[in-house]
Amino acid sequence: MYREIELTPNLVNVRGWRSIPSGLKKDETSEVILQNREKMNAAKSVSVSEVFSLNRPEPKPRTKNQLWVKDVGYDEAPWYFERMGLRELEDFLEVAGERIDYVKITTTQVMGHPEEWLKRKIALYKQHAVQPYLDHGYFVRAYKRGVVDQAIEAGAALGFSVMEFMNTFGDVPESQLKEWRKRAIDCGMNLIYEHHPERGWRTSAADRPASAAEIIQGAEPFLEHGAFTVLIDHEEIEIQAEAARDVLGEVLEVLGRERVAFEITSTKEAAMTWYSDLMNYLEMFGADCNLTNIMPSQVMFVDPLRFGERPASLLFNRYPELNAVRNK
Repeated sequence: MYREIELTPNLVNVRGWRSIPSGLKKDETSEVILQNREKMNAAKSVSVSEVFSLNRPEPKPRTKNQLWVKDVGYDEAPWYFERMGLRELEDFLEVAGERIDYVKITTTQVMGHPEEWLKRKIALYKQHAVQPYLDHGYFVRAYKRGVVDQAIEAGAALGFSVMEFMNTFGDVPESQLKEWRKRAIDCGMNLIYEHHPERGWRTSAADRPASAAEIIQGAEPFLEHGAFTVLIDHEEIEIQAEAARDVLGEVLEVLGRERVAFEITSTKEAAMTWYSDLMNYLEMFGADCNLTNIMPSQVMFVDPLRFGERPASLLFNRYPELNAVRNK
């Protein structure tokens, strides 16, 4: 004999269930089960989020707690293991789309993947309020070929809504940069400025940490022209070393938290440095700081870290080099 079921009041309280007496015919038993199921469906229930008091991302558009993702498409070899085709992307965005604000479509993907396919990918991101952008590598390639104007127009034709520029250390006159910024705006794109150490522009340059004033001064023409964010390249943060908290903290204070984002080291350069970067940035710049260069597999991991959760000891046993940030 089935018993009447009554769950605890703070979860689901289903009254009026009919017991199923023994001896009922098959059709009669099925009818009682169906009635009970309908009552359960109609009963007030609570979600897993409510039961466990889970933190959800704040609605978009947001100016803090932003996540900027890196999408390599099928351009995986020799560095990546995270392909992102259209079918994977549709499923991924259904799960993680609310957590992502911007996505960097890698330049090699823009150069090597079919244009119609790229247009569909860009449109799919936009359907989930994720804005795709052309990174500075696209600008650098266009500059070296002398085709920046045409490249801006071609990127806009693909559907990109944002373009990233970088500091050129005097090689490009400000008047020319202004013309290119205007061209991007006229093509319907918003602007990002990324600050790199000099070796990001000239590979032969020696490492030299920038002062807060230099970073701000380099960003000002772009901000005055409408750039909405200043990205701090991970190499600048590495070069700053112990001074990063003070120097980049001053940049945050002057420009505003909503206009600065910090780049995580890619898995292309080191397998687990991204985790150390995350923990260091959250400690130095605040749990709500904006983060860029997040790989798709890392997206669901970031928000729990922001809210104080920490991984199990297995991570540190497997990667002893992470013990330096274990207690952050």
